[in-house]
Amino acid sequence: MGSALMFLLAGMLPLLQPPADPTGPDDAARPARHAAMLALSYGEGPRSYWIFEPTDPTPSEPAPVVVLLHGWMSTNPGLYGAWIAHLTRRGNIVIYPRYQADWTTRPAEFLPNALDAIRKALVVLDTAPGRTRPDRDRFALIGHSAGGNLAAQLAAMAPEVGLPRPRALVTVLPGEVLPSSEPTLDQIPESTALVVIAAQEDMVVGDERARAIFNSTTSIPDHHKQFIFLRSDRSAAPALVADHASATASLSWLDTGEGPFHAMQMNLATVDRLDTSIIWPAADLAMEAGFSGRRLDELTLAGARFQHLGHREDGLPIRPPLVSNTLASIPRVTLANGVRLVRWPTSVFNSISRPVVQLYSGQDEPTRVPLTESDRPTPPDDQVIQAASEGRGKVLR
Repeated sequence: MGSALMFLLAGMLPLLQPPADPTGPDDAARPARHAAMLALSYGEGPRSYWIFEPTDPTPSEPAPVVVLLHGWMSTNPGLYGAWIAHLTRRGNIVIYPRYQADWTTRPAEFLPNALDAIRKALVVLDTAPGRTRPDRDRFALIGHSAGGNLAAQLAAMAPEVGLPRPRALVTVLPGEVLPSSEPTLDQIPESTALVVIAAQEDMVVGDERARAIFNSTTSIPDHHKQFIFLRSDRSAAPALVADHASATASLSWLDTGEGPFHAMQMNLATVDRLDTSIIWPAADLAMEAGFSGRRLDELTLAGARFQHLGHREDGLPIRPPLVSNTLASIPRVTLANGVRLVRWPTSVFNSISRPVVQLYSGQDEPTRVPLTESDRPTPPDDQVIQAASEGRGKVLR
């Protein structure tokens, strides 16, 4: 039995607007924008999961499915809520497996927990009345940190465990909690568009697993895979810090309050240009490449799409990422690349003001969550990109 969150987003919509669609105005396959999403939670414990569906309008045809796998001890969907909103706004169904109950869940259980949750979510989408049906031919896996490693493993074993063939795989700052030699990543099919992302100041997982994933996916041709190295620019306004929290993008209306480091995680999960101009578009383009059969390097213009992040107050361009289909040109994440020994500002520990989220019976009609006031894309303002959790809103009971 599923349960659904009942809430309404308001007053924060400009902060969630992505930049102009990265696939370009001439792309006939560009997904239509949706003004709202349905948020439903199923089950309890480490095999529970969320399903987020686009609505307003509800898709009339089966929709692409994106599995978004959270990082270690980051089960709270609020930590990735702005990214989830971006994905559903573009017409994707998002499955969010909660493969970890808390720190007591053994790393060896992460993969079977995630697999079980994904299978069950697909069954719900296939059979439950009123659900948007999944298009199994447009299936993508995205993961952050430990979830990035799980996404790669699931992509390699998908056919043998009954998952759809992944058309796109995006591993963001992947980390391997439990080293494993199986499954081997050369089993990921050549038709899968691959994006691997590492960050200059990621002193949590570094770049070892990211590079290993990129090197091990030998079946994927060079033109269909890209390695993106995020770089910091503290002279930008606001400052861009390419660290392990770069992939998180909070949305207070999906905040469940979970996690022993809740306040710190939510405060670090800001929405900035690393999200809206690099991470999110890179995932969008990987899915477009995988779903359409076009070359990834063609859609990203060999990485040129990620090179224009705007300008600093001094008029100089913001430092762009390094993008390549070979690791020879990518620097390593080392102490010389800017380690910060947990010099967090005290504000990251401030308490979070969030609405009281209540669950109710799945027999009731879930309330739509409006995501945008219009279909016009609004590029992020150079001075006002903020954390989505700073938005205003109200809870409907």
